[in-house]
Amino acid sequence: MKMKRRVNIYKNMMSGISQLLPFIVAGGVFISLSFLFNSYQSNSEIALWFNDTGKLIISFSLPVLAAFIAYAIADRPGLVPGFIAGALALAGGSGFLGALVGGFAAGYIALIIIKIFSRLPRSVHGFNAILFFPVLGALFAALFMIGVNLVIEPATTTLITFINGLNVVGVIITGLVAASLMAFDLGGPVNKVTYMLGIATIINGDQSILMAAIMAGGMIPPLGVALATLIFKNKFNEKQRNLGKKNWLMGLLFITEGALSYAKESPKIFIPIVMVGSALAGGLVGLFQTSIAIPHGGILVLVFMQNWWGFIIALISGMLFTALSLGLFLPSKIE
Repeated sequence: MKMKRRVNIYKNMMSGISQLLPFIVAGGVFISLSFLFNSYQSNSEIALWFNDTGKLIISFSLPVLAAFIAYAIADRPGLVPGFIAGALALAGGSGFLGALVGGFAAGYIALIIIKIFSRLPRSVHGFNAILFFPVLGALFAALFMIGVNLVIEPATTTLITFINGLNVVGVIITGLVAASLMAFDLGGPVNKVTYMLGIATIINGDQSILMAAIMAGGMIPPLGVALATLIFKNKFNEKQRNLGKKNWLMGLLFITEGALSYAKESPKIFIPIVMVGSALAGGLVGLFQTSIAIPHGGILVLVFMQNWWGFIIALISGMLFTALSLGLFLPSKIE
């Protein structure tokens, strides 16, 4: 195993995030369906079933997150200690951040155990995968999580309480800032950290205005540039105009990276404009109290949003601002 793989924090973290998302999406859809059925008949059996099943699905998300971070670091020996670390983060209240820390710790604990047992006689190597690695890995990961939960649980609780307790102005400002950060590096580390903050607010199956603002903020750059290539054709070359057609789909599906190639050419003009456009959308989401319990999907999950119409207004406003500003400030192309 190469050392580069072991210490690539961002790549290892994203390995866990990519496995986490399907659980959050599936669970979020189920919980959102429970609200939908409840709107027709209060406390109906089918609504309760969707709600309970959705929460059960989401309860697997933190163990899966930590397990696959540990797996990215230590291969199969990291799975069991990682899963245990994530489960204890869920049970101990340290939540998403606790599972992140626990996943990395479990991976390196597994590496240490592998190193130690590699020096033992070959006659005992057959017991490693089925006995020594999972048992010792789980033991030390569980012990480590005692400290993690003691330290991180109060911070997690305070953060979630703070976000949930914001007044309308606070919600607007928070949505504005978070959405603008989604456009700061268009899929880079700042974008991903902001996205993880949004996930942390829905990890228990709750509806989140912040998650909706973050989603809107991530959709604006590709949608704004797509509209700009349609209206201001003299500002883009033929390749960029053709790429703009693809950005309609990428933007609607919440794939921020679609706008990245445009930013590389004129970053000092492009980035500030898309950040302000995203901020406008995020602020409007906060103003209209639009919320969602699903972290991805873009326009496909519109039906599961509370006050979905606010999301539409936010998208149109941010997209128009971005497109018009790009048309105003970008230099004309000579082909």
